Amino acid sequence: MPLPPVGAQLIVFGRHDDINKNPDGILDTLRNAGYDGVEGGAKDAEMYRRKLDERGLRYAASHTGLRALQDPKPLIEYLKVVGGSDVCNSGLFTWEGRSLQDYKDAIVALNEAGRKLRDEGIHLHYHNHDFEFHKVDGDKRGIDLLLDGLDFDVVDLCVDVAWVMRGGDDPASFLQKHKDRIGYLHLKDHDGEDWAELGRGKVDFHAIMRILPEMTGVRWAVIEQDTSKLNPHESVTISRRYLRDTFGY
Repeated sequence: MPLPPVGAQLIVFGRHDDINKNPDGILDTLRNAGYDGVEGGAKDAEMYRRKLDERGLRYAASHTGLRALQDPKPLIEYLKVVGGSDVCNSGLFTWEGRSLQDYKDAIVALNEAGRKLRDEGIHLHYHNHDFEFHKVDGDKRGIDLLLDGLDFDVVDLCVDVAWVMRGGDDPASFLQKHKDRIGYLHLKDHDGEDWAELGRGKVDFHAIMRILPEMTGVRWAVIEQDTSKLNPHESVTISRRYLRDTFGY
């Protein structure tokens, strides 16, 4: 099976660059580095779609919080313009509230949002951090509650491999075990102290790449780095080159 297309998450540009102010510079970097698409967009959807098309790039996904999914209409309209059909959700209703009830409320809302989005041909993915791997209900962790409660016909997982590692699980083993419930992937590295370009941290990408061909439901594999000590344009280029030079991907 062909591997999923490779996208770039814009978070690494942070305060250094702004997609609304410098769409040409950022998108040129991503095209030249060999990316297929971009996660995250500019406010002006029509302008953004035009600039993506000019470079042969696609809109991988929007990334949002659960409260924004309570009324998904604005998001649906944006995706229609930019040509996207995926949404990643981070967190529960609040970052501080991680009780059993918080998970129960979030699961109900995620399933409802997933049904609304799927009716529009849009795929919803829950993006993990490390806190989902903490125990919440006896021996059950937050990720176990999500795996038990989500309606995987309408919402699946966006697995962030570095956050899985930081949560205490082995990323490759987690991917292997839950590969049929994963629709989106965040490729990220961490060196034990800071976020790192791919291949410069502790995440075992060789093990991950052995499993990826079996993960036939993954729609996008997106390189995400929250922050970098390097210029972000250099950072995204290094990570993309690592996948290409090391794995031919």
